[in-house]
Amino acid sequence: MNSPIEISRFHVLSYSWDEFIPRLEAYDENLEEIVSLPLDKLNVTISEERRCIGSFGDKYRPCLSKTSVGRLTQCRECMGDWADIQKCIFEPQCEGDGCEHNYFCNRLHVVYLAVYGTLVKVGMTSASRLIRRGIEQGADAIVPIFSCRDRQEARNLEKETSMKFGILQEIRATKIATQWTHPPSKDVCDNILTHYRNRIASWRSTIDEEITHLENYPIKSYPRTPPKRVGTAGNHVGKVLGVKGRFMLYRSWRGNSKLLNLNDIPSRTIVLKAEDSKDYGFVPEEQRRWEQRSLDLC
Repeated sequence: MNSPIEISRFHVLSYSWDEFIPRLEAYDENLEEIVSLPLDKLNVTISEERRCIGSFGDKYRPCLSKTSVGRLTQCRECMGDWADIQKCIFEPQCEGDGCEHNYFCNRLHVVYLAVYGTLVKVGMTSASRLIRRGIEQGADAIVPIFSCRDRQEARNLEKETSMKFGILQEIRATKIATQWTHPPSKDVCDNILTHYRNRIASWRSTIDEEITHLENYPIKSYPRTPPKRVGTAGNHVGKVLGVKGRFMLYRSWRGNSKLLNLNDIPSRTIVLKAEDSKDYGFVPEEQRRWEQRSLDLC
């Protein structure tokens, strides 16, 4: 058997979903173009170092200083005036009238319930992004319960609902992994969401919307035991079982099932390896409306 060969190095820019198709987009510095990396095979090395992914206006521009970054994937210079609303993504600072990006916060939002197997959480998002948000989070079913005039109202109502009914706002990956040993039950999802929605409706009037089941994730098979989450940096080799939410589910050559957080890869360098250079196909991406994508967050 031949030793794996290095195919190429890529600077990863983003991880996103196009309906039920996951996309890991990266910049090929040699070809100077954006490509979509395959997510159906796994033989990679991911860097510990994180560098700014650059700026996205009319066209993509790599960061000239290649600045080291941390939680955020862009440096202050490349973010430009978008840096002003980073804190508003999770904790809105006004009613949508505090900066020039008021159309981000001052638009219709919803508070929703989402279920993961037998686990339920409450969240908030722009009304137009409800289904996409559920897919991004790997939910099995989702239903909106409150309509809100802006992001701040939605966030406050999310926190109040969480506290009053003991519903988590975030679920740990280790808990979600316990649900990933078999396909979800539609009946169980319906019963859980209906139960909590009825309880909440006795406190405050909810909107009348049907439950949406999210069933088309690219999952080939489930492991017999809950997969273990692994660190992002380092070598990852195995058989891809599927992708759901922010995680790739794969089986290592030792037979252990693992979870790789794809959301944690942007800003890192990834090296793809294969037995043959034809094993990987790269899909060139047309320049997208990156600024609009930024608006679509959360």
